[in-house]
Amino acid sequence: MPDQPLASQPAQRHSTAGYVQWLIISLILITALSLLAVHLPDRLKLLLVYAVVYGLISGGALTTLAIKLDIPVKRTLILSIVCLTIFGQSLILYLSHQRYQEATQRQFQADQTSIVIERMLRTGEPPEDPKARKEYEQVVEQFQKAKAERREKEQQLLEISSYLQHRISPIAKLKSPWPQLFWLLELIFCCLAAIWASLQVAKPEPESPTDQGQDETVS
Repeated sequence: MPDQPLASQPAQRHSTAGYVQWLIISLILITALSLLAVHLPDRLKLLLVYAVVYGLISGGALTTLAIKLDIPVKRTLILSIVCLTIFGQSLILYLSHQRYQEATQRQFQADQTSIVIERMLRTGEPPEDPKARKEYEQVVEQFQKAKAERREKEQQLLEISSYLQHRISPIAKLKSPWPQLFWLLELIFCCLAAIWASLQVAKPEPESPTDQGQDETVS
């Protein structure tokens, strides 16, 4: 009896080392899959379907890797797959938001109207006529107000909530918090798809009639 704990220690160490190895490789695979998903053509990024397919691929691939590394597919492993799937979806959201920010900034930089008007106002001199001078000052004030509104709009467009609104804009014009809730719904479906795929891969294959006949012969 005292030898049993000593005998189980190498097995536990092997199991822990295998799980750590699986976790490191899985992180690399999920990161690579997320990078690939971000750079897919927009016509392939169908809302909800896109997340479900990602979950199926993630769950199936990570479970297959675990089986090859002789790691039992238990609740801990499935929970780890769910966490990795959430990480992958969050990485996709972050990288997609970064691309959206860059595109938005390029769009604002391409519009040189405000720069030209500001340059004209700086180089121009206020008219001497009191009435014309008053109108000139009103124009300058309106321009500064429009410039501040434009800057505020640019900052709003750079926020992640604006990107989430942009994502669902082809099907609906929804304001906060609905775009965020829709992304959360996609995340839930993605995790459920990953769990389903993991269970399907881990499901033992049914024995063929030939194998059953061989077992009966041996017995």
